[in-house]
Amino acid sequence: MRFLHLADLHLGKVLHKQNLLSDQRYILDQILQIADEQQVDAVLIAGDVYQRNTPSAEAMSLFSSFVTALAERKLPCMIISGNHDSAERVAYLAPLAALSGVHISGADTAKIYKQTLHDEYGEIVIHMMPFTTPLQVRAAYPEQADEIQNYNDAIRILMQHLAVDPDKRNIMIAHQFLTGAQVCDSEELAIGGLDNISASLFDAYDYTALGHLHGPQQVTRPEIRYAGSPLKYSFSEVHQHKSVTIVHIKEKGCVSIETVQLKPLREMQVISGSFAELMEMPRCEDYVQLNVTDADPPANAARSLHTVFPNCLQTLFGNADGNSEMFTGTVHAPEKSDFLTLLKEFYAAQHEGAALSEAQTLIVQKVLETLDQKAGAQ
Repeated sequence: MRFLHLADLHLGKVLHKQNLLSDQRYILDQILQIADEQQVDAVLIAGDVYQRNTPSAEAMSLFSSFVTALAERKLPCMIISGNHDSAERVAYLAPLAALSGVHISGADTAKIYKQTLHDEYGEIVIHMMPFTTPLQVRAAYPEQADEIQNYNDAIRILMQHLAVDPDKRNIMIAHQFLTGAQVCDSEELAIGGLDNISASLFDAYDYTALGHLHGPQQVTRPEIRYAGSPLKYSFSEVHQHKSVTIVHIKEKGCVSIETVQLKPLREMQVISGSFAELMEMPRCEDYVQLNVTDADPPANAARSLHTVFPNCLQTLFGNADGNSEMFTGTVHAPEKSDFLTLLKEFYAAQHEGAALSEAQTLIVQKVLETLDQKAGAQ
């Protein structure tokens, strides 16, 4: 049986005020094409379906379209929730989705779900473990609460209560951080490594499909693998080569793994140079971070650079002390913007691009009107 392993879609992600939905739609269409070309039999999605636990309607619609396309191809799909997801929202209508072969495990309690598939070699048991915290495991097994000091303790105890038949082929889908894996800036990890768990906990599995880390990689052995995110979600990922993982499982003990490279709608680059050098470069449609090395660049440098790099997401300006000042997002003159516009931009920056609601906007407008009235009376 051939599996396509995905993770960390982060649908609805906004990077430096740039909504990435069009990029995500493009890459999901490409993944569907790969599923067809590789003739896969099932799909594993290892968490972080959405960027936020309250995903936008557009993000939910995009994921619905993707899963529907898998169901139309008669491809069983196993999905777990990640730390970015709302377990309840990901699992919404899960019983109904299961009728189409889409099995979603997103419970906010410590639980591992099972689904069984069949091929010419017999049963393949899929174990599905949504992102799990020590607090959840303590609540599920209060008699062992004193033993749970960190994530490794929690996952170890949770898995102790899971029966695994060693004579069958077993797959685990999990969304956790394994000790020794390589990380980047866009991932949320606990201070001091408290969320680390040992890869040895997955020794009983023929393949472990991991999510949480954005760089595709194996941990301790090829069969314990992070698929990585399908797109680059921070400038710390510019050197990563994004891919999907194809896992071919035959008889017990016979597992082969390959990757298929993904080609994004827009690449991501970090480009350095003087203002003059950057302005002489060919027009570039990629998402870029510009490092302007001039000690004293022109006042309108950011605006001018956007004519060459229209999708520039971040501009760093050097100075004589070797420090830098950062410019992010749309070029505009803040001193010419009204308070409400600035507030909306600040709110979006703090809430992953989300907009003020009509009710919130109305409250702000009423407050501003009151302040204007008071100022006029003085």
